[in-house]
Amino acid sequence: MKTTIAAFLFIGLLVVNLQGAGSENIIKQRAKDLRDQNNARQDVAPATPPKPTTSQPAVSGVPNPGAQTIGRFQAEFSGIKSGVAVSAEQKDKLAKLIVASAQGSSKPSAVAAEKLAIEISAGLAANPMSATGRARLAQNLDGLLNPARYPQARKQAIVDDIQTIFQAGGMVRSRAQVLGQAAKAVADEVDKSR
Repeated sequence: MKTTIAAFLFIGLLVVNLQGAGSENIIKQRAKDLRDQNNARQDVAPATPPKPTTSQPAVSGVPNPGAQTIGRFQAEFSGIKSGVAVSAEQKDKLAKLIVASAQGSSKPSAVAAEKLAIEISAGLAANPMSATGRARLAQNLDGLLNPARYPQARKQAIVDDIQTIFQAGGMVRSRAQVLGQAAKAVADEVDKSR
């Protein structure tokens, strides 16, 4: 009888301990995210590359839609070289990718997507950007286009981070603000259905 009671107590303590560890990890992750946001505002590179926080796990080895979208954006960004004129085809392809990447019921208009594509491609061509910066930019665009994947993200914080990324690459503040306005216009169109 005593061993049965001891076994139940042990199992109960184990369950309580496991539940507490989950909330501890959430708190640690939020602290890391806050640190990275503060570093981004101060033009300091994040300690680790940003990872999309998504509730959709990979199934059967197939990457989640967020990872696929981010990968496509990164591939497009790496095709735009600093100091080289961006072709109309590259801008058009990026604009189409922006529209196609919005997975919700509301998609940005072709005009808004084209304006954002022009601003991003001009920014990448005029200002060198590290692979980490391109990864952050891709994740930010995915966050604006698919806000349901990032429920804790705030639209204005994402727009501000996009501006910070380009300013860290050497873009003047006024130009980065124009780019941020184009990003916000796209996000506003996506938010219409929410």
